[in-house]
Amino acid sequence: MPNQLHTQNEGVEANLSLPRSLALPAVLRSGGAVAYLFLLPSLVFLAVFTLWPILSVIRSSFYARRGRSQIFVGTDNFERIFSDPFSQQVILNTLGYVTLSLLMSVFGGLMLAILMNQGLKNIGFFRFPFMATIALPMVSVASVWLFMYSPRVGLLNDILGGLGLPRSNWLSDPDLALAGLFVVYLWKQLGYFALFYLAALQSLPDDVLEAATLDGVTFWQKLRHIIWPLVSPTTYFVTTIGVLNSLQQVDHVFVLTQGGPNNASSLALYYVYEQGFKWFNTGIASAMTVVLLAVLLTMAILQFVYLERRVHYD
Repeated sequence: MPNQLHTQNEGVEANLSLPRSLALPAVLRSGGAVAYLFLLPSLVFLAVFTLWPILSVIRSSFYARRGRSQIFVGTDNFERIFSDPFSQQVILNTLGYVTLSLLMSVFGGLMLAILMNQGLKNIGFFRFPFMATIALPMVSVASVWLFMYSPRVGLLNDILGGLGLPRSNWLSDPDLALAGLFVVYLWKQLGYFALFYLAALQSLPDDVLEAATLDGVTFWQKLRHIIWPLVSPTTYFVTTIGVLNSLQQVDHVFVLTQGGPNNASSLALYYVYEQGFKWFNTGIASAMTVVLLAVLLTMAILQFVYLERRVHYD
């Protein structure tokens, strides 16, 4: 009797099992489909808001708008960018701006973090002004500095006048306009990069630094041979973020100089804005965007190949 019941149960289970043709795929049975389902929203978001715009911009860079229609012009837009003195000046401005921003982000941020890491009394009061600028929008920061740069009532000219020095028209001087933009960027971003270095410095082993001090190691020797290698992961991160931030700057250009005077302070992203939304040269704007993408990709590869090998994680 028990054997008969066991045989009947096996028959019921066999009848309830799905045919081979209707069986679930192996990826579903293994649970891998669940992972793909969770990734699907991110993949869709990436495709719609990143991949599709990139492909659309690359396509538009080979076309020129004639009224409401677009005409295929091949590489003419890129040739115009690299042959036009206006766009050449923009590229030179951007390269100089990014290079100087990167150097100050790394070395200025590290030195500021070392100062803020000193165990001094009321050091928090010293840290606050540099950290407070992180939360301010660039448009607000640029508006404040526009008043400070004012040739008549600006704070900087008042200081020069009080010292008996001649006043300067900071943003209307071709030799000073780009430097004025850089000062605004540095004032806002330096505390942001110093914050990362401050966290890295506070995680360094105290016994190593104390042993170096007892051995009579100077500050610069300690900085070069101990601190700099140990904070190299932070330097790698700051370098990457610094390049991206400096290339994305357009707000303060729009508020302070609008690329002037005589194109002396125009940067690549502001050039894209002018070409695309002011003069409706979408082909030129797209071509410059492709150039920026190529520069970012090249710098990312160089950072990965060159800097990553020199980062000490232990």
